[in-house]
Amino acid sequence: MKKVLSLVAASFALVLIGNYANAQNKFGHASIEDVVYILPDIKKADSILQKFRKDSLENALPFYLNEYKRKDSIAKSPATPAAIKQTVQNEAAQYAQILQNWDQFMQSELQRKQSEVYGPYFSKAYELINTVAKENGYTWVFKQDALLVAPQTDDLLPLVAKKLGVKLPPAATEPATGGAKK
Repeated sequence: MKKVLSLVAASFALVLIGNYANAQNKFGHASIEDVVYILPDIKKADSILQKFRKDSLENALPFYLNEYKRKDSIAKSPATPAAIKQTVQNEAAQYAQILQNWDQFMQSELQRKQSEVYGPYFSKAYELINTVAKENGYTWVFKQDALLVAPQTDDLLPLVAKKLGVKLPPAATEPATGGAKK
């Protein structure tokens, strides 16, 4: 009888401790992309990327085409010395490679520039989410669209916007779930 009573008491204590531990967890979700979108100076980054696309990428194709033609012409000229001819042929081949894979090259350059321009914004967004989570007692923050099944969680975007002092667009101001706990 004492063993049963001590087993029941121990089970009861474990249930209480488990419930207390679960009550301390506060779950939320956030989208780093949404936080980046509401950062006050993100329009500056967008304009830098648009300027890069217009000034660099759109002007690059004619440049590479002209350089290929120029190098190819020099390589085929009988007046070009043999030592220079090989170097120029190699350069022309490099330009031809870029031109043959132009779409892939352009996409790669655009992605490189996006990483360079938006990288600091994504870092700042991550830091903001982390700060807001700590300030508001969230122990777990998920990217909601990464989970197939999940309990209801609070959206941290309104809290981040409040911290930044920016107003959310109407579509993003849906009410939070009110402190979903697990």
